[in-house]
Amino acid sequence: MQNTNKKEWGKLARHCAKEAGKLITRMLEQPLEVMCKTSASDLVTSVDRAVEKLVMDTILEAYPDHGILGEEGLFAEDISRFDTVWVVDPIDGTTNFVHQQQNYCISIAVCHQGRCEAAVVYDPTREELFYAEREAGAFLNDVPLAAHRTMTMEQALLSSSIFWNSRAMESGLSEKVQQLARASRGMRVYGVAALELAYVAAGRLDAYISMSLNPWDYAGGKLLIEESGARVTRLNGEPIPFGEKSSILAANPAIYDSLLDFLKPD
Repeated sequence: MQNTNKKEWGKLARHCAKEAGKLITRMLEQPLEVMCKTSASDLVTSVDRAVEKLVMDTILEAYPDHGILGEEGLFAEDISRFDTVWVVDPIDGTTNFVHQQQNYCISIAVCHQGRCEAAVVYDPTREELFYAEREAGAFLNDVPLAAHRTMTMEQALLSSSIFWNSRAMESGLSEKVQQLARASRGMRVYGVAALELAYVAAGRLDAYISMSLNPWDYAGGKLLIEESGARVTRLNGEPIPFGEKSSILAANPAIYDSLLDFLKPD
C-alpha cells in the first residue's frame, strides 16, 4: 500500500467527519426521531442513519471499490470481499446525544487488509478532531499527542462502564474494576467508547476498560491509542481482531502491565 493512499484516506475521513458534524447541527434544529433497537437503552435516531448515509455516499463516490462496515448497516455487501474497509460509527454515544446533545462523537477508521491505516474521532460540540495515520502519529486539531509519561496507579484517572454488566458481575470483573476505582485517583463514566479511547490517547484519561465493544466503537480509537504511544489490547492481553466484537484494555504504558495483571481471572 502506498503512503499517498493512506494520506488521501485520512484526508477524506476528516472531511467526512466534519461534514457529518454540520449535518448533525442542522438536524438538531428539528425534533429528534428516536427508536429502540434491541432494548430501551439501545437507541437509534434518524440522525444516526442520515449521517451514516452521508459518510457512505461520500466514500463510495471517491472509492467505489471500497467496503463499509457501519453501525446502521446501510452498506449491504459482504465486507470480506473488499481489501479496504471503512469502519463507521455515525454517532457513538447515541444515548448521550438523545438526552444531552453532547458527549457523543463521529468515528471513522480506514482499514486495509485488516489493518487500520487512518482514523478520525470527531466531537462536533467541542470542535475537537482527533486523527491518526499509521506510523505518522496521532493529533488533536493538529497538535501531536503523546501518552508517554511517568505515573503510578494512585495518580491515574480511569474510565469504565462495566460496573452493572451482568457478565462482569458473574465473573468478578465488576468487583475488580470497583477496586481499581478505589486504588486510583478516580473513575469516570462517559458512555461514549470512541471518545474515551481518544481521551486515553490525549492523556485526559489514563485507561479505559470495556467488556465488549463492536468494531465501529473501537476501530478509530484503537489507532489513536497506538499512534500516541499508549497500549490497547483485549482484557487478556491478546491483540484485538479486525471486524469482531472485543473486550478492550487501553492504557498509558506506565500502568498497562499492572492493569493487565490485576484484571486477569483469579
